[in-house]
Amino acid sequence: MTSAAATSRDGARAERGSPSLRSRRWLLWTGALALGGAVLGGAWCERGLSQARLLAKHALWSETHAPVDRYLWLHPTSVEANLLCAEALVKDDSLPIGRRVGGAVEHLRRIPDSAPEAAAARVAEARVHLFLNYSPTAAEGAIRRGLAIAPDDPDANYLRWKLLDLTRRSESAEPFFWKVYESKGPKERALILREWYLSQFYPVTSTMELDRKMAFRLTPSDDASGVESNRLLRFRDSEPRSPLCNAAMARWFRSEGDLQFALELLDKAAASMTGEELLDPFFRGTLIDVLLDLGELDRAGEEFDRWAPTDRGRDYLLARGRVLEDARDDPAGAGEAYGESLREWPGPIDWRTMHRAANSLARAGAQEGALAMRARAASLEQYMDDKLHGRLRMVLGQLDNPEALAEVVDFYRRIGRDREADAWSGYIKNLDRREESSGG
Repeated sequence: MTSAAATSRDGARAERGSPSLRSRRWLLWTGALALGGAVLGGAWCERGLSQARLLAKHALWSETHAPVDRYLWLHPTSVEANLLCAEALVKDDSLPIGRRVGGAVEHLRRIPDSAPEAAAARVAEARVHLFLNYSPTAAEGAIRRGLAIAPDDPDANYLRWKLLDLTRRSESAEPFFWKVYESKGPKERALILREWYLSQFYPVTSTMELDRKMAFRLTPSDDASGVESNRLLRFRDSEPRSPLCNAAMARWFRSEGDLQFALELLDKAAASMTGEELLDPFFRGTLIDVLLDLGELDRAGEEFDRWAPTDRGRDYLLARGRVLEDARDDPAGAGEAYGESLREWPGPIDWRTMHRAANSLARAGAQEGALAMRARAASLEQYMDDKLHGRLRMVLGQLDNPEALAEVVDFYRRIGRDREADAWSGYIKNLDRREESSGG
């Protein structure tokens, strides 16, 4: 072997054994392995959504979390994955309630208002707040956002209506009811119309099915007032500072005749509220009613003077009428406020407020107006008779009986509610056509 060849071979050996070269090769190998691992891991994560879909299809909720979380690691803004993740959290009752609620809400809020599924996400969030956490104020906030995105969405409108029923505010449900009604086909409309009747004339019992699902009603024979108390107490426990929950609970105590406790509850809640929360019209109207019932006239007037200047809704008008009538000896102003409050539902059938308006008008010297208002109140009062409504409830259990349902049409005509009367008439005509086509 020549000396040159030996030198070359020795140099090659030295080069192969060089630490810097070994490091470079090691980095190349580990980089290649990392890249391969990343590719395989990415594919594994990508498959997570399809795996999660399959698991969810079979209601294997506890097993759904891992694959959908893998997919969200790569695609954190995926609408479908966030919806699926929220659903899995809600339905996996093996998890602590706080994780289910907080996690589901977090994923639903990742869905932007610009997404086609945004309204559905807001409704889903409201359901989580209401049915898992018993938090009606938070639920209402989510529903309002959903309705701002899609004002005609039937699910959002229905949940808003039912939330009003559950919190002693059925009188405010009309716009949401009609949106729901208009979204339904002919067969479903009768069920919605029947639900609307119960909501307005039997609000305490209209929520029976929801109360059962939420475990406030354990048997059909449970006392309706006790069930409502269970519900409102649970809501208030969940949201102790909420103007809505405290006002609804106070209204229940007022209806039970415990005015002093109602006032104590409202005052205690007010002490921890923000200035904006104190302006809530439902809370403020409740407080003023309780104060006037207790004869605390000066304070009732002071609380009324704090009413938000931008709010002139029905709650405001009723409170204004009572304050001017009972606390400030202004019968003319009271009569005017009561009269305005009668324009918006349920004003057209509010015979009690009509009597108040008539008394105020009489004291103000407007005898002709007082007589007309008393006649109007008396005419309506006869249609609020328990016997008549007992008959109507029986009739509404016979949605396949056009002759019986004609009584419902007549009732709505007599109280001046042509829209409901026309809706029932349309349903009856469809029933008649179906009978004719079937040869009945």
